[in-house]
Amino acid sequence: MIGRSPNGLGLAAFERGLTAQQEGRIDDAIAAYRKAIRQTPGLAPAQFNLGQLLRERRDYAGAAACFEGAARLRPTAADAWLNLGAMLERCDRHQEAIEAYGRAAVCAPEDPVGEYNRGNVLLALGDYPGAAAAFRAAIERSPAHLDSQWNLATALLGMGDLANGWPQYEWRWAKRGVQPADRFRWPLWSGEPVADRRLLVWREQGLGDELLFATCVRELMAGGAEVTLAVSPRLVSLFERAFPGVTVIEDGKWRSLSFDFHIPAGSLPRYLRSTRASFPLESRYLVPLSSHATRWVTRLERLGAGPKVGICWRSGLLTEDRVHQYSSLEDWSSLFELPGIHWINLQYDECGAELERAERRFDVKIHRWPDENLRDDLESVVGLLWNLDAVVTAATAVCSFAGAAGVRTWQVDAGTDWTALGEKRSPWFPTVRLARRRPGTTDWQPALQEIARELALVRPPEPVG
Repeated sequence: MIGRSPNGLGLAAFERGLTAQQEGRIDDAIAAYRKAIRQTPGLAPAQFNLGQLLRERRDYAGAAACFEGAARLRPTAADAWLNLGAMLERCDRHQEAIEAYGRAAVCAPEDPVGEYNRGNVLLALGDYPGAAAAFRAAIERSPAHLDSQWNLATALLGMGDLANGWPQYEWRWAKRGVQPADRFRWPLWSGEPVADRRLLVWREQGLGDELLFATCVRELMAGGAEVTLAVSPRLVSLFERAFPGVTVIEDGKWRSLSFDFHIPAGSLPRYLRSTRASFPLESRYLVPLSSHATRWVTRLERLGAGPKVGICWRSGLLTEDRVHQYSSLEDWSSLFELPGIHWINLQYDECGAELERAERRFDVKIHRWPDENLRDDLESVVGLLWNLDAVVTAATAVCSFAGAAGVRTWQVDAGTDWTALGEKRSPWFPTVRLARRRPGTTDWQPALQEIARELALVRPPEPVG
């Protein structure tokens, strides 16, 4: 809130707005600020304060107009440009947001925030080189700006610069306020020869990342290491079958054991995936229990002839900042128009209402089984994936599961998934292909239409015998 400094005809209304805002009478404050601006259009503090209140009401377009007014009236006020940039982002006016953050950076040459925010918009647009340059500019202003250091890693990796990206990726620990070397009594592995050495590889991130980084385990074994893999409890049985010869334990069950080295799973690529050529051509490693595979064969055969295609359209963690990264089923018309496909739900959280709306709108059936727990019963999920002809999914753990199970998969991507390392096809899971939304747009149709054209060519395998 800007304090009492304006003059002119609107001063009395501005003062009333300040009082009402301080007392929590937001409607009265908004009305008073609007009156102040009408009476004295040059009242930058009234524009700014009204913008704050409209932002709280989620009137982002109105807030953007107010912050723009404040910024034009006080062009050296970095906070007005920063707030304008944030509201322009909310309105999907990304190029204008980039310009606003650039103005903020000029107004406050010692402050990293303008360049950092500009980098984030470029990152969201999939412009990894531009984002990297912005984050570097922020770091020049403040080397201790941890968010810039961390986001620089994702930009570098997103553009395929592995040589610089993987070392930069270690900044995730400073951002979290911990250091992996301090977590265990054994030394941190940093690429030394592993022959005949006992090595603990421990989880640090979500399921999708665990599956991604587990693709490095076979190289450790090939180097002669005695590997213990500490994973999420839901993955233990799957990883035991996937990696014969590896000791798989639940995370935290290593306390009574002894090792020569330890390493967080996300640090393995720094030493084992230093170039794109170092990624294996075959990375299918998840295998279902025969009982689960048979049960799903029976269920899916009852649906009749035609491809069985699994779908997952968003993360289970949707925040206001993340929602724009995912399409909705309302966008999937070009897919649901394809004839003869049996759609199988893979969305793992509460989504019944979304499925029913899509079924009514597109006159399709999206099959689901209420007795299945797609979030926690991962053995059953892998059994299902093995019996699907294809998967179309957002960038969630479902994509990693499908890739690790070797299923032909299309990832509906906002252009922000750095794990693709600048590729059209996942280097971790070669059966996963990315269809990216066009930079700077919120239109998912071109990406989904691209998938539809390719999915139309998918045919189920011919029955044996």
